[in-house]
Amino acid sequence: MIGGASQADIAILVISARKGEFETGFERGGQTREHTMLVKTVGVRNLIVLVNKMDDQTVNWDEARYREIEGKLSLYLKMCGFKSEKDTIFIPCSGRTGAMLIEHPGPKVVSWYT
Repeated sequence: MIGGASQADIAILVISARKGEFETGFERGGQTREHTMLVKTVGVRNLIVLVNKMDDQTVNWDEARYREIEGKLSLYLKMCGFKSEKDTIFIPCSGRTGAMLIEHPGPKVVSWYT
């Protein structure tokens, strides 16, 4: 990971929105913090954060869950040196279905994100 990141202009950080998985990766000694710090340390200045598994039954495209993850990560990203509004973008998505990666699933599913 370090070799590839050291040559990158932008990084994509994939975060699980599934209840318990985000917390394990971010708060309980998981690799989310480590990977974020590494990409910033090697000089990556822009970050795309994909909040994945939004279609999971524990999440069901819940805006509150997305905002919770975005809020916690934004604070940490600022501590790492990313200027959240300028250097990062958050995108809710489903890797399984391709929603928000290939096409917008429509307002019935995710009306709160444009």
